[in-house]
Amino acid sequence: MPTIKDIADETGFSVATISRVLNQDQKFNVSDETRLKIMTAAEKMNYVPLNRRQKTDSSEPQKIDILSSSLSFCLVYWYDTQDELVDPYYLSIRLAIEQYCESRKISLQRFLFSQKNIELLAESQFDGIIALGKFSPEEVHQLENLTPHCVLVDTYAKNYNLDVVLPTLKEATEDILAYFEEKGLTDAGFIGGQEKTLDGIPIAEVRLKTYRKWKFCQEDAVYLGEFNAESGYQLMKNIIEGGNLKKAYLIASDAMAIGCLKALNEFHISVPDEVSLISFNNISLSLYTIPALTTLDLNTQLLGETAASLLEERATSNRKIGKKIFIPTQLTKRDSSK
Repeated sequence: MPTIKDIADETGFSVATISRVLNQDQKFNVSDETRLKIMTAAEKMNYVPLNRRQKTDSSEPQKIDILSSSLSFCLVYWYDTQDELVDPYYLSIRLAIEQYCESRKISLQRFLFSQKNIELLAESQFDGIIALGKFSPEEVHQLENLTPHCVLVDTYAKNYNLDVVLPTLKEATEDILAYFEEKGLTDAGFIGGQEKTLDGIPIAEVRLKTYRKWKFCQEDAVYLGEFNAESGYQLMKNIIEGGNLKKAYLIASDAMAIGCLKALNEFHISVPDEVSLISFNNISLSLYTIPALTTLDLNTQLLGETAASLLEERATSNRKIGKKIFIPTQLTKRDSSK
């Protein structure tokens, strides 16, 4: 199992630097480039801190059949480097796609989604596209026109011939709300983000829609901002100062939850004794918060691997009919909830 020293060997940074970055030391000045390199290495190695490790099955891991391939794919992604730094959800999926392609000797070109890059893609030679992120129907149509083989990750499209890979967010949200009920935490609010596609189309928030159908939903306890720690911090600070703190919160991302925890700690509000938090994504940083986050693992590794393997199968078989695949989630119980 990888250690901080392994990350140091991989990145060239000191053990102390890596430890402070992973522990989100706010007083430690480090460049975005350094932070991204360390976080990328930790995600890639599936690093788990020593005090969180559990015994694992000692049986032989399954061997991967590595084939020589002449395939060439394009990864079109939605988040830029700065976005990946503040919320590593898409970073984790992107790394899984890259690792799969490397293991299968598939050439992978990377393009940040923009009109300019769409024009460059139209002039490129490739066997298929993996589109990672949130795309509007018009943007999906643009991508679909570039190739007969296209896989969408984290965007649903009804298109008959498109492959789609998604986490089961509706069911996951229902599981969290059922967990709150079981623990008697029906005085629960929702903290999430509002997003738009690059061409300005509002993105439907499945988790919020599911919360609003909950029999204990409190509309005045819905708070929306951006999917980053600063927004989570400001929203929770406003909640506390307004005297509207609930007994529990469903938070739509770990990044936002990290900010919420900071605000609660500043006001000396005990988690989970006074308020329980459950968030989404199970990013590596969720292990290092105080207390560690209870979070929904969206299985980002499998999301990425499934997308890449679907495109490989489709490109080699010339399949025309699209597949819609939903990846199940799992609640990772830690210390931020009762």
